[in-house]
Amino acid sequence: MYIKRISLKISIALLISLMFCNSAYSNGYVSWKLPRDNAIQRVSVVTGENIVFYENHIDTLPQYTLAYDMYQNELNINGHLFSTHGALKAVFPGTGKVFELDTAAGVVTRLDETYHHGYNFDSYQFIRKDTVYSFGGYGFWIQNNLLTFFSDVRKEWSLYSRAPFAITIPDLGLRRFQTTTYDKVNDVLFILFAGNVYGFEFKNRTWKNYGLVNEEFNDEIRYMIHPLSDSTCMLMTGSKTFWLYPAGNEVADITMNNGANLSMKNAPLGFACAYEFQDGLLIPNHSDKLELGYYFEYMEHRMPAAKSIQPLYIEDNGGYQSLLFASFGLISLLGILATVFLRRRYLKRRSAIFDTMQWEVLERSSNGILSTEDFNELLGLHEVSWEVQRRKRSEFIKELNAAAIRQLGQEVLLRERSVEDKRQVLYVLNPRLESALARLL
Repeated sequence: MYIKRISLKISIALLISLMFCNSAYSNGYVSWKLPRDNAIQRVSVVTGENIVFYENHIDTLPQYTLAYDMYQNELNINGHLFSTHGALKAVFPGTGKVFELDTAAGVVTRLDETYHHGYNFDSYQFIRKDTVYSFGGYGFWIQNNLLTFFSDVRKEWSLYSRAPFAITIPDLGLRRFQTTTYDKVNDVLFILFAGNVYGFEFKNRTWKNYGLVNEEFNDEIRYMIHPLSDSTCMLMTGSKTFWLYPAGNEVADITMNNGANLSMKNAPLGFACAYEFQDGLLIPNHSDKLELGYYFEYMEHRMPAAKSIQPLYIEDNGGYQSLLFASFGLISLLGILATVFLRRRYLKRRSAIFDTMQWEVLERSSNGILSTEDFNELLGLHEVSWEVQRRKRSEFIKELNAAAIRQLGQEVLLRERSVEDKRQVLYVLNPRLESALARLL
């Protein structure tokens, strides 16, 4: 009996807890900025509730008709709203649910036929060529690496690609595990994950690792990405706000001094963090002091100063450097081998005409006229008698000219009398062979 009473108390406590938990759910809100008014319209795809929030009052409009039966009476996250094929699609991360809003008729239609959910909380969802894509997200104790898209034909999410990095356990406390943005201009999905910048190029369906994330930026806790243009975005965190241009490898701190562009994790009343408005953003802020519980703040788009822009990542070109060094080494080696080969061929060709001593005499004579003293020095004849010097010189010149006649058809070294002293003999190159010898020397 006692055990039954304890069980009953526990059951009642659990029921009360669930009731309070349900009351904290967002109830499937999607919202958008009204084009003409400084106001935000919010619709619930769970209850059909339709409210417009102005700067100084709130209007409750007729409820939307829900053209489906809600088998689950809560959605614990706000949805993302996309315009595709002229219609508004509401997509809810963590559930796989996709709805279509007909704002003219005031009707919400359920599009998807999938029931598997819970694997992609905080996934990044974006529109590309009228198709909704979703990347990453966590659930079932993992951070997934899936790029999926919603098929309007099959009415379900389908796998498009898998990122090259491994599945990990998400760091839910710091929320640093993934920052993602789609560059419409370059058609590239950029992902900051585990200290690296990755990119998926839709054009050729390939992944690329761009390099390591800038250490200063990598320490920041990421929370909300808001597109500023087709290729730039703003990353809003609780302490800093950054301007990102991944395709240009640029990042800059654009935090405002008054903190107006910082993100709040708990956006008031199911609002998004910011809405596109004219040339800037309309940011709803929570306030306990105001009766409405919120206020709007307008912020112009901030372009960073050139001196504040830093590299987003350190380019991973190690492979290219290795290839460059290897190519340079190979070219150098080929150059050395070619030089050795040509040198040996050159020396072989030279030795086929004259020997080493003969070439040395010819090289000296090409620089000027040789005297008997020069010949004695070249032939090492200073220590012998005058008769021996004369004979050795005569024999050497005779052999040299004989070789020249065989190879070149003429004598190469000619004897002349000195103009200053007719008794002195000088040795000069045959001018007819100068061009031929110049190519060999």
